[in-house]
This record gives sequence, C-alpha cells and structure tokens, in this order.
Amino acid sequence: MPRLARFRAAAGPLRPRARRPQLKRDSLGATRLSHRLPFRSNVLAPTLATIPALYRKLEREEHRAFHHADLLHKADHFFNFCITAHSIRDYFLERAGKTATKDRQLFDDTWSQEPLLVAVADIANSAKHFVLRTRQGALRTPRTKRVLRRRSLVVDVYVSATGELKFLPRAVPDLNVTVSDGRKFELYSFMDAVTDYWGRFLRSKGISLRRQPLRRLRGA
Repeated sequence: MPRLARFRAAAGPLRPRARRPQLKRDSLGATRLSHRLPFRSNVLAPTLATIPALYRKLEREEHRAFHHADLLHKADHFFNFCITAHSIRDYFLERAGKTATKDRQLFDDTWSQEPLLVAVADIANSAKHFVLRTRQGALRTPRTKRVLRRRSLVVDVYVSATGELKFLPRAVPDLNVTVSDGRKFELYSFMDAVTDYWGRFLRSKGISLRRQPLRRLRGA
C-alpha cells in the first residue's frame, strides 16, 4: 500500500489560492511594481533575480523543513527559511527604490511591530552572526522568547488498490517558536504564517506570485 502524503495532525484547512487584490494606496504607499529588481542584477545568485523567485525559494525551504525526518536537517532548513524570509525585505525595498534610511523607515517600523517577522529577523541574524548586536555594536537581547526542540504528531496516509484509506499517526521531531507576544507556534504553523504574510504583502503591491508546480516544490 503506497504512502501518498504526510500531513500534520490538526494542521487546519489548506488555504485557497489567493486572488490578486485590487491595489489601493495604503500606509506603506502601495504602488504597482514590476517583480524585476533594479539594474543591479544579483549576478552572484542568478536563480534569484526576481522577487517571485525568492518567494518560491521560501516555499521550497518551508517544504524541506517540514518534511525532513531528521531534526538536525530540519533545523538547517528552518534557519535557511528564516534567512530567505528576512531577505524579502531588502528585495522589496530595492525594487521599490526605498533604500535610504528615511525612505525605508516606515516599512521597518511596521515590520518591527509584527512578532512573526521579528522572530524571523532574530533567528536569521542569530544563525548568521552568532549573537545579536545593535548598530553601535552592543549586545542586545532577542525579542523572540525561545526556539525549542520537541516532538509533534503527523499522520501518514496510505491508499489501497481499491481506494481504501488508512491513517497512521506517528511522532516526529519538531521545533517550537515562542514569539515576542507570547504566542507559541509549531514549526509548520510558524512557517506557514510567515509565507502567508509575505504572499499577501507582495500581492498587495502588485507583484504576481504564480503557484509553483508540486514537482518543483519537492525537487523531484
């Protein structure tokens, strides 16, 4: 009986494909943007030359982190996920022409109030720099409360030749993130919320995000 897929128990319903929203001017100055970056092409990362390309990488990192059975590899993919998610800020600001400190301040202030993005930044910068420091070089305490190893329940789904389904729950390694406002997220729910945030944000700025094929998502 071949295994079809693996689902996290009680992970909630799948999100329907989001419709492209009507653009309105908002507090972050929403305008219609091409997804291509400015003239400074990313020659050292040629497969990440557009904002949608980086977003699709984020989806692939989420898939790898969730599905890997080994905790160490799962954590590796999770750290990569956070670094990619944090990079979307700079990709967007470059495309929007908001690179000067005064021009990007409104965006930075808004993002600093979102606990999920604060956690992404804390985890990404901890992975890159070992410790967190202020711009003046002083050590600073992360706003994100903790990231802990744990075990969670997933369900393997099997189907017979006659179409009979069989569900086998099992415990797997997992990570738990407690963000600055005290909310706790399992690994999947944290990554899914972050991916959803950036998907809605980028679409609201007129950036088209096409669904990538499952074959590309899985790398098979």
